[in-house]
Amino acid sequence: MIRFLLQAGYNVAFFVAFIITWPYFSYRLWKRGHWWRGLEQRLGIYRKAVRQQLRNGSDIWIHAVSVGEVMLARVLIEKLREQNPNLTVVLSTTTATGYRVAERLADDKTVIVFNPIDFLWSVRSAFETFKPRRLIMIEAEIWANYIWCAKRRGIRIYLVNARLSSKSEERFRKFRWVTRPVMQEVDLIFAQCEEDVARLTRAGFASEAIFNVGSMKYDVANIPGSAPAEIDAWWSLLGWSQSTPILLAASTHPGEEVIISRIYTELRSQYPSLRLVIVPRHAERGTEVLGQCRDLGVKAVLRTELSSPLSNGSTPEALILNSTGELKSIYPKATLIFVGKSICGHGGQNFIEAAKLGAPIIVGPYMENFPQQTAEFVHRNALIQVENETQLAAQINELLGSEIKRRELGQRAFQTFHDNLGAGQKTAHMILDAIDADKTAKQN
Repeated sequence: MIRFLLQAGYNVAFFVAFIITWPYFSYRLWKRGHWWRGLEQRLGIYRKAVRQQLRNGSDIWIHAVSVGEVMLARVLIEKLREQNPNLTVVLSTTTATGYRVAERLADDKTVIVFNPIDFLWSVRSAFETFKPRRLIMIEAEIWANYIWCAKRRGIRIYLVNARLSSKSEERFRKFRWVTRPVMQEVDLIFAQCEEDVARLTRAGFASEAIFNVGSMKYDVANIPGSAPAEIDAWWSLLGWSQSTPILLAASTHPGEEVIISRIYTELRSQYPSLRLVIVPRHAERGTEVLGQCRDLGVKAVLRTELSSPLSNGSTPEALILNSTGELKSIYPKATLIFVGKSICGHGGQNFIEAAKLGAPIIVGPYMENFPQQTAEFVHRNALIQVENETQLAAQINELLGSEIKRRELGQRAFQTFHDNLGAGQKTAHMILDAIDADKTAKQN
């Protein structure tokens, strides 16, 4: 009776919350374009081609959200198939950008779909179509109907690369009488660090189900980027030489582009050959960022304008990367990297891909999304964390003026990165061991 009331209450509350927030989220989808794409799948409606490909069911359904989670899923799929090449996988994602990245993984054993909204009917339809034998959720994706539907069907549930912020922990603990029954249904949780293990336990997950395997973000960063020749072609179109010093502002949020452009204009007289590359976190902001640069007197060009040599023959000072999935390929060109959403925004963006290449990295004070990684890198003097624009300008100036300091900082970042590889392999091994154990138990 209690479970029935809990599930009924959740579904009513979720429906009401969905109706209230729908105008906001529909606006965001419209703004990013192709808002209608995948609408039927989000409601649990699947075309014949999908149903036909999954007529025999799937071994694993992996639930991801956007590009970052899809890349984690890619690592997991690759590591699982190294040990079991015949696994059939459904990979679902929420965002259009996540779907575009996931599409590259599609093959005869990998089906790509949009995540169903957590309505009971749409999730039930997804389970009936996918017929998975395992459900894997990436990072912090806990949806009640997914879990309840899986458990009704006797499907094991795994939470991969799990993390929990202090705010989320407080929220879960505050409503523990509601959230704990859902959390206890998760069979295995693969946490990123010991602090996450403690938070997940206090939040209500079963302590015996939680294992610290490290962060799979390091394995994601180890995936090769675009071919160097393709990126070299950009430089030729820009008129920049291979030795041109590059200040790269990666995954920036509103306000940070102005800050980094302002710092660049102050440094131009001291470093006349220095060039600037800005990569907004959301590619659709490229035109906005271009205007901001020009307002500050920085001659800039959009990445999408580089299909041919620039018509006016002038050499731009800055490149705005308004495309998706190419940031990793730019890192090798950078002399110095600032990682965004860390001064104007809160949370911070991923700096691990830059660390893999031994790049000197600077971040701001707000790195809540990567607390353990940031703390380890700072402790090992493997990156520099600043508090404000003034400190950022001073550190950029100091590092540009010292090749030795850049090299030493980059070498420590490279070593820290390699010391943290392997979480994907550990996770895949433990999942397959659990599958084998279940098979053995059934046979006995």
